[in-house]
Amino acid sequence: MMGKRIRSSIAVIIALLLLVAIRFFETALFYDPLHDYFHDNFQALPFPEVEWGSLLASYTARYVLNSAISLVILWFLYKSKAYLKAGLWVYLFSFVLLMAVLVVLLQGNSDLAKMALFYTRRFLIHPIFLFILVAGCYYLKTHKTDS
Repeated sequence: MMGKRIRSSIAVIIALLLLVAIRFFETALFYDPLHDYFHDNFQALPFPEVEWGSLLASYTARYVLNSAISLVILWFLYKSKAYLKAGLWVYLFSFVLLMAVLVVLLQGNSDLAKMALFYTRRFLIHPIFLFILVAGCYYLKTHKTDS
């Protein structure tokens, strides 16, 4: 029994290190002209030139990588097909919604659109849903009812 726990812990640590590596090498791995833009005073700057196809493909690739690694973490933490399936649905639904919002926001140039784009981009390129899913699955696991 202890061997399985150790293997699961090692798998989670490796998956977390993969997420860190994606973040660390993000500028070399992915096309993102908005990276430098959002690290500056973007509210006062004009919107940079963006190659739509490359940007959407890059965000999609990054989202898929982060989501797959996050689902691996979810599996090794809880070993539940139901939680894994729920997580997959959350990631799929969120991807469709966030990409649609991103496309709309990329066409706007107001201060509100820039701020909304900043946060939408963050949800697409960072594994934020992992925190929500881990906490939600933990809650479900510890508060199961016998009904």
